[in-house]
Amino acid sequence: MRNLLGIIGKPLGHSLSPLLHNVAIEKLKSDYKYKKWELEESELKQFFINLRKEDSNILGFNVTIPYKEKVIPYLDELDELAIKLKAVNTVKYENGKLKGYNTDGLGFLETLIKNNIEFKNKNFLILGSGGACKGIALFLAQNNVSSIDIVARNKNESSIISNDLIQLGIESENFSWYDLPMLNIAKYQIIVQTTPLGMKNNNINIDFPYEKLSNKQIIIDIVYNPIETNFLKNGKLNNVRCLNGLEMLVYQGYHSFKIWTGLEEDTNLMLNTGKKILEGERE
Repeated sequence: MRNLLGIIGKPLGHSLSPLLHNVAIEKLKSDYKYKKWELEESELKQFFINLRKEDSNILGFNVTIPYKEKVIPYLDELDELAIKLKAVNTVKYENGKLKGYNTDGLGFLETLIKNNIEFKNKNFLILGSGGACKGIALFLAQNNVSSIDIVARNKNESSIISNDLIQLGIESENFSWYDLPMLNIAKYQIIVQTTPLGMKNNNINIDFPYEKLSNKQIIIDIVYNPIETNFLKNGKLNNVRCLNGLEMLVYQGYHSFKIWTGLEEDTNLMLNTGKKILEGERE
């Protein structure tokens, strides 16, 4: 029986996914287990070979940085959203085949809804152009936002995302990281940081024009460990409402678990567990 779940990526030392899923699984009294596989890119091929074997007990797994796009060649199918995004954060083994899904955008949208953040007809600025940015941007584009601008170090990637958004009828411009100080930050009601900058052991200051922020704006950092990145700290100094990535982690994970098992995890239990762990680490 395939009852093993998990997450692949690198680095994974910061990942709370195993702790959060396992506490929820324990409450469900099910036989599933969730672990992490920190893999080098050179190890991906063998990982997929092994999980296709009949004696493998892996049912599915999440995919995080930097493999959300790199796993696609190893899959047999993608669901409709993953095809559009060209990025996968959830993989399921079923009937001898591997299928990829993307629950990032759903997890992000649920975070907005649960926090009573009005997003319709709003202007978004997203920092980054990786798999998480794509998942969030293209999901928002289907939910009546006004505009989504992208800032990234990789101008080619950001221009591709902007063009995809324009094709969907959403206004979008793309900028290089060096354009940040000159941007009209007041234009954006919601600013989302999707890069690995700020992760534990990578808590680098982002060269962002914080002084241009106002208390009418909201900034969201999808990094959740540490619980308060330098990006969020600087936002708070300018009286901006700030959210970290813990809720997105929990909600996208909830939807992944439902894809794998058909069961529903207790998201409040997962959130409370995550907050206790992260706040304990901060002390």
